[in-house]
Amino acid sequence: MTSQAPTLLPKLLTSYPPKAGPLIVTIYGDIVEPRGGTLWMGDLITLCGQFGVNESLVRTAVSRLVARGQLEGARNGRRSYYRLTDAAGIEFQSASEQIFGPPDTDCGLLFIVQPDRADHQGLVDQGFGAVSETLFVGADRPSRVATGACFKACPDQRSTKEVAEMLNKVFGLEQLAGRYGSFFEKFQAMDCVGLSGLEAVTIRLAMVHEFRAIRLKDPRLPPSVLPDDWDGLAARRLFANRYLELSETADPFIEASLTGQGGALEGRTGPILKRISDLQSSG
Repeated sequence: MTSQAPTLLPKLLTSYPPKAGPLIVTIYGDIVEPRGGTLWMGDLITLCGQFGVNESLVRTAVSRLVARGQLEGARNGRRSYYRLTDAAGIEFQSASEQIFGPPDTDCGLLFIVQPDRADHQGLVDQGFGAVSETLFVGADRPSRVATGACFKACPDQRSTKEVAEMLNKVFGLEQLAGRYGSFFEKFQAMDCVGLSGLEAVTIRLAMVHEFRAIRLKDPRLPPSVLPDDWDGLAARRLFANRYLELSETADPFIEASLTGQGGALEGRTGPILKRISDLQSSG
């Protein structure tokens, strides 16, 4: 398989070539996990090769992911296949909801008093930020597990400025907005017309790789406390529209060309159709 897409990648990716491990995580999240979960090593090498990541780096990265309990292998004759472990699958599902799920609904803010430093990292991992050494704030979303003393707040118009200043300081929202803005500029200018199947898959992977790195660092604050011109909203809409556009060519290629342990990967499974529906609600 050959493609012209790699000539575009240095312009689209913040770091080129990308590191093999994170790229493999992107490939499994975008292509493999919602289509049965396994992929032939030869296809993984081909996809990574589009990004300038050679076979040796891929095999080393896969070995490390296996050692960390994220991937597990199986053989069918002379072919090796790899799938996510059950534990990694749960993590991927959570990340997938953030990347491909419907737009965030509005909610209040949740403040947590947590004097035990041992629990601080767990709060940060869920999207909370430190206001002080013991006080944390984040969006009051059902999926987040709160420990310690908690209180909820719904900022009104009179407190908007003060709240915005606090959240910007805690979460570095100006820097996050800059990353979203850069993503928007790069992928808005991208021409998706006339791409081959492999080119569409490669460009879509590059886009998911970039968006994933930003989105998983986003605290997903309530829209009501964000600026009206928040760059994350435009970036999210562009991501959804570009993903749907590229998928028209990418998904048939995946079904025709990529192989899992049970045979050819399916083009549009139930999870993929749900992803498309969620993205259509975002576009």
